[in-house]
Amino acid sequence: MCEVRLTLLPVDCLRPHLGEAARLLPAERYEKLVRYRQEEDRLRCFASSLLLQKAAQGRSISYNEAGKPLTEGLFFNLSHSGDYAVLIEADCPVGVDIEKMSPYGDWVREALTAWEYEWMLRGKDERERQERFYRLWTRKESLVKCEGHGFSLSPGEISTMPVDEARLIAYAGKTYGICSHIFHGYMLSAALQGKQPLIRLRDWSWADLAVKAAQRNKIILR
Repeated sequence: MCEVRLTLLPVDCLRPHLGEAARLLPAERYEKLVRYRQEEDRLRCFASSLLLQKAAQGRSISYNEAGKPLTEGLFFNLSHSGDYAVLIEADCPVGVDIEKMSPYGDWVREALTAWEYEWMLRGKDERERQERFYRLWTRKESLVKCEGHGFSLSPGEISTMPVDEARLIAYAGKTYGICSHIFHGYMLSAALQGKQPLIRLRDWSWADLAVKAAQRNKIILR
């Protein structure tokens, strides 16, 4: 087991501060924010940008070919969905994915391997089947984000079975531990290279804390 630090930021608490984004964010991040037309999308981008600044601790940020943000000497990852943005930090490569659980369509068959799809269907009712699908999907997402190259294979070709959080998963020549949590209608999974993650949650609920952190940790993009 290895402790990872998870910061959960409810994006709605930033709504009164959205007008301050131009002052608080680097120009590149602000330009990305204003390209979104819907306010909810802007809030999620704002929240993710603030969490990125927190993770970078004032250091420069670069991006790999898959778009994963990187800072020398630090390991972190970001995700957002619905009402939340999350940051995960660790002492080795780490990935995180959060998804709001909602009814899914026929595309799930292509997103899962045959073994995963069979396991999902064994849920006792539709609610459990939905939870099983989102557990599988966020496990895949957190795994490929931890590995750093996204879905280089089709999601249906990537398996994180069996769903046993005591066992490591083999992927791309390495091993990964994955754990999942359900809260308020969301599924969250975290993956850690070579070890099983133990999540320590920090609820960053207050917008003023996010704003102060942004002022303190202004990042440099390169």
